[in-house]
Amino acid sequence: MASNQEIRVRFLAGPHFAAGGALKYSCNASLITFLAMLLLRATPAFAAAVSVAPTQVGREAVALLAERASDADPEVRAAVAAAWGELGNRAAISLLKRALQDANPDVRVAAAYSLHLLGDVQGLTALIDETKAAKSGPAASPAEELRRMARDASRARATIKLGEAGDAGREALKAALADPAGEVRDAAAVALGRLGLGDCAQFLEALKDPDEGVRASAAKSLGLIGRDGLELLKKALTADASAAVRAQAATALASFKRDPGCVGLLVAALKDKSGRVRLAALRALARREEAEATSALKALLAKSPPPEPALIATAALAARGEEADLELPELTLGQQDPELRALAVSALASSGKPRARELLIKTMREDADARVRVQAAAALVAGLRRAEPSR
Repeated sequence: MASNQEIRVRFLAGPHFAAGGALKYSCNASLITFLAMLLLRATPAFAAAVSVAPTQVGREAVALLAERASDADPEVRAAVAAAWGELGNRAAISLLKRALQDANPDVRVAAAYSLHLLGDVQGLTALIDETKAAKSGPAASPAEELRRMARDASRARATIKLGEAGDAGREALKAALADPAGEVRDAAAVALGRLGLGDCAQFLEALKDPDEGVRASAAKSLGLIGRDGLELLKKALTADASAAVRAQAATALASFKRDPGCVGLLVAALKDKSGRVRLAALRALARREEAEATSALKALLAKSPPPEPALIATAALAARGEEADLELPELTLGQQDPELRALAVSALASSGKPRARELLIKTMREDADARVRVQAAAALVAGLRRAEPSR
């Protein structure tokens, strides 16, 4: 990339994004190098890592993240913005503040939350701004109504994220309980519930609704809160006629860490007649830390399942320090489906084996999908930082 080359980003609105727009970024090669060194200079493991690598892997990974911050795909830009916060270094603050001006709301929310994680107060204020409703009259056309629905969905996601920022967003969340959009009001109730404020009565009642969509949404909300409704969720997993409800109930049970009885129900749900429910139960078991859950994951792998469940189980076991076979992730990196390749990267990121790192480097450099390359780059930098000895 030429120094000071200006990249104009243009993209069309998707079903989950705001109306398309254009955004300018100025990308300076020397700035990228400087940022890379700032992010990694405090990591002694970095020097050892690059000594056995063909290039300076850490610098290369950070440079890729900085470059893809102006990718044409808003999902890629959002992934980069989220990665900066997860990597935990304030050197990325200027890039994140620039991302607050992105035309896409999900990119702005990711950037705002990362700024909050990095201790910059502008992150919290930006998150609060993303939850607010714009003043507008009745929709003039079906297209305008669809755009309004997309904005409300985005504001609801921002509201959930604001709840993750902790007690600092309490007053804004309380105000959102009176929002004109029901989706935002529900998100505010969930966010406050996760903070131990308010109750779950509306979701407990909704779990009994005759409409399966309402029950599924209620199960999801109760799982996000992770406090009330345990017995109702257990009953929904085992007895509800709707696969959508059973799947959301399985997902929700992953959050009730204090109840070991959930694990047995999730193991049983691995035999549900619905593949959607089986996959949700597996993902929930991957989030549980009990020995019974670990045994279930190992038993599933022993049966040579299809790639998706096998990769989920492999990643979960590797994250627990269990011995994980990297043959499947390596083979999956050659598949056409980018979602499967992303799962393979997750499995490799959880492994501490040198071969896993080699495959992540190869993926960062060669994968056809920018989202997968960004994921691999972030995993490499995170791995180097984890290797840093505590001081």
